[in-house]
Amino acid sequence: MVKVKYLERPKLSNIERVFFADFLSGLKVTFKNLLRKTITTKYPYEKLTPPKRFRGTHAHRVKDGKEPPSFVVLEKFMEIHEGESRCVACYMCQQACPMPSLFKIEAQQLPNGKKRVTRFDMNLLNCLYCGLCVDACPVDCIIMTDEFENASDNRASCVIHMNDMCERGISFDKRRYNEPDRIWIDDKAREKLWGQIRWTYT
Repeated sequence: MVKVKYLERPKLSNIERVFFADFLSGLKVTFKNLLRKTITTKYPYEKLTPPKRFRGTHAHRVKDGKEPPSFVVLEKFMEIHEGESRCVACYMCQQACPMPSLFKIEAQQLPNGKKRVTRFDMNLLNCLYCGLCVDACPVDCIIMTDEFENASDNRASCVIHMNDMCERGISFDKRRYNEPDRIWIDDKAREKLWGQIRWTYT
């Protein structure tokens, strides 16, 4: 049988009881930060641009000449026109997802022997926003954007479709494709929130 060891609450001295030493110790932290500049923003009146690697609403990249070498190989088996989603229906995103039922992916075989994606839906109500689907995509099709305001009182509007995702992907790449892939756009944006980092060495 496992014995449970209980720790006794430390006893306060008479001085600590009279002058509320524990209470004042907590207030010391409060007063220390009272006059400091806040790092919070007045959302929704003030909005910060999330970093490029932010895990926001999903999108699809389209065929636009910036595809990775893996897409060139798989494209031989797909019917994808310029400006259309570069999804190759490999289902890798669904396989990597902890909640695979949130995906509805369908493809059809064409008379010329090639395959064409006809449906790609995602139910964001079941999404964990973990980004595993993005990592698993072999052709850099599915990405996560900087859009995060998805609140809705209608469940149906939380299901995103391939056309919506393509439009979102085009918009995201137009704004941020050439931006360095880092957490902060620049050090000034980071310092505005978190201040200057001072390294300490021991």
